[in-house]
Amino acid sequence: MKHLLSFFIILFSSYFISFSQGTWIDYTRVNAYSLIVENNAYWVGTEFGVEKRNLNGSLISLYTTSNGLADNYVISSATDSQGNKWFGTNGGGVSKFDGTFWTNYNTSNGLADNYVFAIAVDQQGNKWFATNNGVSKLNGTTFTNYTTSNGLVDNYVVSVAIDQQGNKWFGTNGGGVSKFDGTTWTTYDKNNGLVDNYVNAIAVDLQGNIWFGTFSGVSKFDGTTWTTYDENNGLTFTNISSVAIDLQGTKWFGTYGGGVFRFDGTNWMNYTEANGTGDKEIRFVAPDSQGNIWLLTTFTVVKLEGINFSIYNTNGHTGDNINSVTIDQQGNKWFGTNGGVSKFDGTIWTTYTVQNGLPEDYVSSIAIDQQGTKWIATYSGISKFDGTTWTKYSFENGLIENYVNSIAIDQQGNKWIGTISGVSKFDGTTFTNYTTTDGLADDYVFAIAIDQQGNKWFATYAGVTKFDGTTWTTYDSTDGLAHNYVYSIAIDQLGNKWFGTEKGVSKFNGSTWTTYDTTNGLANNLVYSITIDKQGNKWFGTKNNISKFDGTTFTNYNITNGFIDKFVYSIATDHFGNVWFGTSEGITEYIYDNTVNTIEQTKNENGITLFPNPASNMVSLNIDSENYQNINNEDFEMNVYNMMGKLVKTAVLKQNQNQINMDDLSNGIYMLIVKSKSVTTTKKLIIQK
Repeated sequence: MKHLLSFFIILFSSYFISFSQGTWIDYTRVNAYSLIVENNAYWVGTEFGVEKRNLNGSLISLYTTSNGLADNYVISSATDSQGNKWFGTNGGGVSKFDGTFWTNYNTSNGLADNYVFAIAVDQQGNKWFATNNGVSKLNGTTFTNYTTSNGLVDNYVVSVAIDQQGNKWFGTNGGGVSKFDGTTWTTYDKNNGLVDNYVNAIAVDLQGNIWFGTFSGVSKFDGTTWTTYDENNGLTFTNISSVAIDLQGTKWFGTYGGGVFRFDGTNWMNYTEANGTGDKEIRFVAPDSQGNIWLLTTFTVVKLEGINFSIYNTNGHTGDNINSVTIDQQGNKWFGTNGGVSKFDGTIWTTYTVQNGLPEDYVSSIAIDQQGTKWIATYSGISKFDGTTWTKYSFENGLIENYVNSIAIDQQGNKWIGTISGVSKFDGTTFTNYTTTDGLADDYVFAIAIDQQGNKWFATYAGVTKFDGTTWTTYDSTDGLAHNYVYSIAIDQLGNKWFGTEKGVSKFNGSTWTTYDTTNGLANNLVYSITIDKQGNKWFGTKNNISKFDGTTFTNYNITNGFIDKFVYSIATDHFGNVWFGTSEGITEYIYDNTVNTIEQTKNENGITLFPNPASNMVSLNIDSENYQNINNEDFEMNVYNMMGKLVKTAVLKQNQNQINMDDLSNGIYMLIVKSKSVTTTKKLIIQK
């Protein structure tokens, strides 16, 4: 397993984790393994499907088993001369995609094994698959398999390349290299001159030299002589993950911790995080036809164009730390990160940085006014974005301090801006500034909330301050506040104020204080963020995962039940009641109601229900005849969308027919739009097999 473990590449994507209380969707790091670069797009094979992206990083399509992929766990890929994409999976075999249709191959078709670690295509169009049970050749219709019984040195094959003479070279997980000329097998290992018998990658240069990337350095073989490159002759890090050769014949070596190495035949150059790679783990190297070098790193796709690196986060959002989550009237999610602003419409990610109009890329807070204008707080001032134009405001314009932590907007449209040096009120023309001299408890303001009466509540290092427009009132630990370090505020429908502090949560009903901490069931006493969902549940983001409080009982979520990170900096609820979490490692969504399983629970006011729900295969469309007397004589069209908004299934139910087979859908949550002449309705469907 030495090779397989080292092959893991972590990228950004999204996936579902379902549990009894709901479904968690993680928009953060997932494992990815392969990269194909074309003239106008690149393809990333991940643990949860295949992502096709524009060269600017924006998502074009996500392909999963619901589209036809054999298995979502994709670990290798290649393109043939017809432009077909071939994806090797971690247990599901191989998938071919011609741009429209998927064709799958596995052991039942003749493939040697369903774990396919590498793919190569020869000049005759044959596909060669490296598996953990030998090598498979597909001539278009028939598989031919090769194992140790035929001459292969080891059945655990992890890399493959084809030279100009048509010889196939297979790197194995501990046995060295096997060369196959179509008739004869030849083995090369450490006894012949190979630097290490664990061969992760192979490439062939224009001169016909074979380059092998191993765990102990690089070996070059010219057909007669072996040359080793390691710490002794230019290569300062020897754990090689990938080998590639560009149009100029320059060799590129990705490593498992030492960045990427460039070798022109004489000189070595090492690129690391300090140079702009974004990560020291370089899992895959792919030159494109324009001479650019593409790197697959631990977290990103990186393009080296000349001497300039460009980093693309493959899930679309710009940074790891998600400091704020805000949802607009159209349901778009806006995330303030340490790398700019990311907007997510459910399918497409859009990124805004200093190049667009931000004062800087570290975004601490986002607020949206009644006109839909976004007000974005950074540590270098604020930006107003109306969808077209960016306007910056800073100390020079009257803002009390450029280091801004929070923004809130009152019913009159005034912006209240919390900084490390006090509060600024902006009416669209004039800034009015407030500090401790006016009545603020402390000038360091973490968060701001505005209640139904228009009172402003400021969370500071010295307690909470309420401002009614005239009078300032401060509450601290002597009044009943759990701790004077207050990081977050939320106000429920009854007008109760909830404060996240250094030592737990405090609830204030206007006269009485109630404190909740770990002794009551809270996950951790350091509470960074609070929100209240449509059911009235309070969600607390802490230093150690999430707590939900229904007024009586705390329910905590961590990695064991679907949540992906410990540090939760921001929380928001969307129009559907789902809860979004910004963490130190990315974004997670919690979707309610994946335990719905009765007609009564799924029944809408229009009298049309789905049963069973959750379902494994057959789903019935049930109609309340009291509501619709003649509807059974109508045809129904049913369109099924996945959680990325992609149409994955269409069906028509003819008159008096009420069942549809969902066998072709994978586990997850789907939205169904059901239409007839008389009615159109939307339903949520859970598939659990």
